[in-house]
Amino acid sequence: MNTNAPGPWTGRLLGGRYEVREVIGRGGMADVYLGVDARLGRQVALKILKSTLSSDPTFRNRFRLEAMSASKMSHPSIVRVFDAGDEENGPAGETPPGSTTPYIVMEHVEGHLLSTLMRQGKLEERHILKVADGVLTALEVSHRAGIVHRDIKPANIMISEDGTVKVMDFGIARAVSDATGNLEQTTSILGTALYISPEQAKGEEPDTRTDLYSLGVVMYELLSGAPPFTSESPVSIAYKHISEEPKPLREVNPSVSEDVALIVEAAMKKELQERFPTAQAFRAAIEDVAQGRPPKLPTPGARVRVEPAVTGSVPQATVEPEYRTPVEGFEIFESRGIKQQSVPTLAIGMGSVLAVLFVIGVVLWVFTLNPSTTATSAAPAVPALINQTEGVATQTISALGLTPDVEYEANGEVPEGIVIETFPEEGTRVAPGEPVRIIVSSGIARFDLPDVRNIDIEEARALLEERGLVIESVVDTYSPSLEEGLVMASTPQQDTPVRPGDSVTITVSNGKVLVPNVVGLTVGEANPFLTGPSMQLSVRLEIATDCIGQTVRSQSLPPGEHPQRSEITLTYCGAVATEDPGATG
Repeated sequence: MNTNAPGPWTGRLLGGRYEVREVIGRGGMADVYLGVDARLGRQVALKILKSTLSSDPTFRNRFRLEAMSASKMSHPSIVRVFDAGDEENGPAGETPPGSTTPYIVMEHVEGHLLSTLMRQGKLEERHILKVADGVLTALEVSHRAGIVHRDIKPANIMISEDGTVKVMDFGIARAVSDATGNLEQTTSILGTALYISPEQAKGEEPDTRTDLYSLGVVMYELLSGAPPFTSESPVSIAYKHISEEPKPLREVNPSVSEDVALIVEAAMKKELQERFPTAQAFRAAIEDVAQGRPPKLPTPGARVRVEPAVTGSVPQATVEPEYRTPVEGFEIFESRGIKQQSVPTLAIGMGSVLAVLFVIGVVLWVFTLNPSTTATSAAPAVPALINQTEGVATQTISALGLTPDVEYEANGEVPEGIVIETFPEEGTRVAPGEPVRIIVSSGIARFDLPDVRNIDIEEARALLEERGLVIESVVDTYSPSLEEGLVMASTPQQDTPVRPGDSVTITVSNGKVLVPNVVGLTVGEANPFLTGPSMQLSVRLEIATDCIGQTVRSQSLPPGEHPQRSEITLTYCGAVATEDPGATG
């Protein structure tokens, strides 16, 4: 990512605090500089917006408020926003005279943008699943906080040096879209056209499922080597997202596993209600595939999962697209990577072969009979389906002209997705069209995740570990009201079905709030935000009589961490404008 080159802002001190050093990234809407927080002595990333976005005061205020909202989120999968402000008197030729330039102060991450890694070559399927899992973890947090990203794309996804996936620019897309009503203008700034959801393209209000669609598009590109829709015009691309279906992923790249292709297809449904309902459900499907289980898709029963056909003892060839060459540096995933899909046991594999051959034999038998023989033949018998996969079982029953009726039953001894028994049992003749109940193992019995909110972290840890759950991480974050050490939330959320061995992340209050810089906002914008539910500060207002305009001139608490319910004094311009005494009526 680093360009290690000076830029027009190099050497400046933003907000009297942030030293601007070399450029480490460039984009359509901003340049990113390495910076140093002179007050705390830590490295930061400084995103300085282009002058084309800074000329509108409405945008600047919207941008500041959105940055404040994004700063509330604290999670290892999210690039933190520490501060935001406006800098006066930008470099000559970079900003118009007398204008101000918005900037954001973010966590500095050593790593690579996903867009950069994509240009370098191949990402293996298991690495792509790891990336998607990390993005969805971040989206779980943001969606729970009521923030829709709106601009999920490779340029907003980072892979740190230790393999952690991090998502950036939460809230910025909304600020830009609110200030620019023109789709073509917006996409030229943000580069979202390739990943835009149908509802965004139609100008409708996005919700959390919008982000899931965009991630599906990112996965499609990672797996196939090209975006699903391309054109010279952003508007044309947006129209394709509305009206055209992408080419099936496995036609573009036959090496993509069927389950992964189904997941991507589900994420990219045109209609919101047909996609994964939540980031958590999307992530669960990915984890299913990573663990060798059939994924739970948003529309169960609408699609039959077909097992790969086995035509002989010679393995079928796998076609690799020419573009896919190895990428260096992805060893970072090895120690933390997603497990590859497990290989079925010999018994299950041979059973699948026999079941498929049985289906083929039945089909050939039916088509070689003359009409009179077919009409008088006996009703089909239920075949041997125990220890077959759900996909093979339903396909076999359907091929016999019967109706599969799948039910799931918890079983700690039979792997998930494998048939336990059938009703009627094997050998029973069933009239065509009649249902055959297929009992499929759902694996170890699940239970609802306990609600650990508002209790002490140690008590929560003991409660979850007692249920056999694994505490993956404990994340400290800001809270306006919850006492230090009390649990704010868990991922997955309470009442989510889990089972022993599943991982849980706990978010804990640190007893502090992150006070933003509100200087330059109007008192009508700053006061409600600081006293509102996300801050709950005690605000004192002082009027400065030597200026007008209702803008905040100073704040008693500097931007940064402060105890809950702290008192802050805002001094704002409140003088009343008077007529020129020399003027005549």
